[in-house]
Amino acid sequence: MKTSRSFPILLTIWYLLLSLATSIDVVTAGEPAAATDDQRASPPLVTVYPLQIDDILYNPGMGFADFHFGFDHPPSRTQYPRSTVAYFRWSWADLEPVEGEYNFQLVDDVIAQARAKGETLAFRIMTEYEDGSPAWLLDKGVASVSVSGGTFPDYNDPRFLEAHERLLKALGARYGDSPAIDHVDIGSIGCWGEWNMACCLGVEARCKQLYATEDNQRKITDWYFQYFPAVPLVALVGGQLAYATAQGAGWRGDCFGDYGYFRSDWNHMDHVYARKLRDPVVAEAWKHGPIEFEVCGVMQDWIDKGFNLDLILQKGLEWHVSVLNAKSEPVPESWRPRIEEFQKRLGYRLVLRELTHTVETIPGGIVTVRSQWNNVGVAPMYHDHPLAYRLRSNEGAVVAQWESEARPMDWLPGSSIQVEDAHPLSEDLPAGRYHLDVAVLSEDGSTADVELAIAGKRADRWYPVSALTVRREQARDGAPSP
Repeated sequence: MKTSRSFPILLTIWYLLLSLATSIDVVTAGEPAAATDDQRASPPLVTVYPLQIDDILYNPGMGFADFHFGFDHPPSRTQYPRSTVAYFRWSWADLEPVEGEYNFQLVDDVIAQARAKGETLAFRIMTEYEDGSPAWLLDKGVASVSVSGGTFPDYNDPRFLEAHERLLKALGARYGDSPAIDHVDIGSIGCWGEWNMACCLGVEARCKQLYATEDNQRKITDWYFQYFPAVPLVALVGGQLAYATAQGAGWRGDCFGDYGYFRSDWNHMDHVYARKLRDPVVAEAWKHGPIEFEVCGVMQDWIDKGFNLDLILQKGLEWHVSVLNAKSEPVPESWRPRIEEFQKRLGYRLVLRELTHTVETIPGGIVTVRSQWNNVGVAPMYHDHPLAYRLRSNEGAVVAQWESEARPMDWLPGSSIQVEDAHPLSEDLPAGRYHLDVAVLSEDGSTADVELAIAGKRADRWYPVSALTVRREQARDGAPSP
C-alpha cells in the first residue's frame, strides 16, 4: 500500500524499533513522486509481517487425547504429551442407572475436571461393555447374550430403541450445544460402542441375530445429528460411515497403527481405513468433521512388533487427523522427537502472514485491518472460534475490541485467506498510542483461546502485532493532526 509524503518520519522509525522488540517485520509502502489530494485524504497504512514459529501448539480440539485422565496411573508430562481433549466412554447403565433418571453429575464432574486441566470433553456411549445396557431395560424383556466383557443386547427391540432415543435426547438437551464438548462419537451400537461384533467369540451367530438392522443403524445415527446439532460428531468405521459423513460427521478408527497387530496377512491400516477412503464422501469428511484415531495396542507394542513409526504418522497426516488417543500410555522415549514433529503438523495451525492497518485515526474514526492467513496444519478447526482485534494501552487497559466477520473454522489447509475488517471507534476514546493485538477467541468470545504459529504470544493468548495512534482532531488535509 502507498502512503503520502505526510507520513511522519519519526513514526516510521518508531515502528522499525517496534519490529525489533516484538519479532515483527514492519514495512511501510514506498512513497509516490508527488502526493495527490486523494492520497492526502486517505489515512496512512502500515504493513507488518509477524514471525512464524515452529513450536508445538496446544489448541482446542487437537493433539493427544487424555484418556479417562490416565485412569489410575496418569503418565507424567515427560512421558505423554499435554492434552487439550479429555476422552471418556460411559456405559448406558452408568448414564441412566434408573429409568428416566440421568446421571448428569457424572458428566458434569468430568467436564469440571477437564476444564481445570485446560481440556474439553469428547465421549462415547456404550451399550455393550461390563454393565452396558442398564438392568432395568433388560428386565423389561429385551433379549441379550453374554459376551466377553459384557452383555450384547437386542438392538432391534422397540423397547431398546425407544429408551435409547430418550437417553440421547436427554443428553443432547444438556450438552448438545455446549462449548465444553469437543466432539461425540456416534457410538451406541455393538462391542464397546464400536459398531462391530468383535467381542462375540463363541456366540457370533446369536450376536448377528441381535445386531441392528441397517434401518435401525441409520435411525440411531440420525438421533445423534438431531440431538447434538451444534457438536462435531465422529462416525466409527464399522458403522454407517458413508451415511454419517455425508451428513457432516468426521470419522474414527480405533486400531490406528495396525500393520500386523493381529495377523501378518491383514491389518486395519491397509485393509480397513485405506479401503474406506476410496469412497470420496469419506475421503472428504475431514473438511467438515474431525478425524480421530486410537492407537492399536499401545505405542510400545509398535516398537515390539517392528512397525514403521514414520509410515504410521505420515498416514495419520495424509488422513487429516486432529486427535490421537494413545491411551494415556507413555510414548517410547526414543520416539519422542518424531512424535513432537508429528504434533506440530496434526490438526490446524494458523499463521498470520501479514497485516495492513490504519496507522492513525481520531476518536470516532474507522480502523481498517487487512490480513492474510494460512492454515499450515492438516485439518480445519471444527468449532466456531472468532477472530478478534483489540487496542490496548501501555498500562494494559483494553480501550476497544471487535470481532471479525471472518470464520477461522472455514480455513482449510493449503489455502491463502484474505480478511478485511473495518471497525468504528468510540468518540470517547482517549487520544494516545495503542498496541494493536490479534487473537482467536473461545466460542463465546470471552477469552483468547487459540495459539497462533507466530511469535509474541502474551500470557492471555493475545498477540501484539503492531500499534496505532489516536489523534485528537482532524487536520484540513484529512489526515489526523498531532
